[in-house]
Amino acid sequence: MNIRLSTDFLTGLLFCSLGAIAIIIGAKYPLGTAARMGAGYFPLIVSIGLIILGGILLARSFLTETEEVGTVDPRPVLVLLASVLAFGFLIEDWGFPLAGLVVVVGASLAGRGFKPVETGLLAVGLVIFCTLLFSYGLGLNLPGTHLRW
Repeated sequence: MNIRLSTDFLTGLLFCSLGAIAIIIGAKYPLGTAARMGAGYFPLIVSIGLIILGGILLARSFLTETEEVGTVDPRPVLVLLASVLAFGFLIEDWGFPLAGLVVVVGASLAGRGFKPVETGLLAVGLVIFCTLLFSYGLGLNLPGTHLRW
């Protein structure tokens, strides 16, 4: 059997692997029942769904002609990973608003066609929206978001 490295095949393999790993890790948590869910119930359901989706993609890769995997550009993944890590390191010291600006600008730099004005407006809008929603609406204590009068 000749297995082609198509996007469906690799995605299906990734989904099945992640689902299996999540089931193994979540095996320690109690399941409970559908009416009274334990800590492991929802991760198990999501993992099973991920394995089913991965199985469908694997089967599709054998039955139909799908797109072959081309060259992979690591720059977007590395820039995104760096911006998320920067958010995690900066949120305690700089506060949520500045760390949020850094992660939005970093995510925008990962894509093609960086537009500074649009990115700045998007970053400010998202930070304001998230601050209002999570800090004031839901009452979460995000660093640097509560104004003291």
